[in-house]
Amino acid sequence: MLYVRICFDKPGTTELREMHRAAHRAYFKPNLEAGADVRLVQAGPMCVSDQDDTNLGSFMILEADSLAAAQRFHEGDPFTQVGLYGQVFIHRWDRHVG
Repeated sequence: MLYVRICFDKPGTTELREMHRAAHRAYFKPNLEAGADVRLVQAGPMCVSDQDDTNLGSFMILEADSLAAAQRFHEGDPFTQVGLYGQVFIHRWDRHVG
C-alpha cells in the first residue's frame, strides 16, 4: 500500500535541519530499493514559495504493508528523533493517475 507523509518543520529549525541532513538522507538510502520493509517512492523538501526556497518541511510517498509500518519508519527518521517536525500527517494514499 502507498502512504503519504507530510511533515512541517517547527519554526526556527533551519540550523537543526542542516545539522542532521546527512543522517536523514543516509537513513533513507536502504529504503530506495524494492524489497525494503518500507520503500521510499518519492521524497523531497517542501519550499516556502517560488521565490523562497527555504525548507517548510518534508513530503514523502512510501510503500509499506501497513500504516503502523509507515509510522515506525517515520519514528526512525533522524529529523523526527531530533524534534525537527512540528506537525506530521501520515495517511494511506490511493494513486489514481501516474
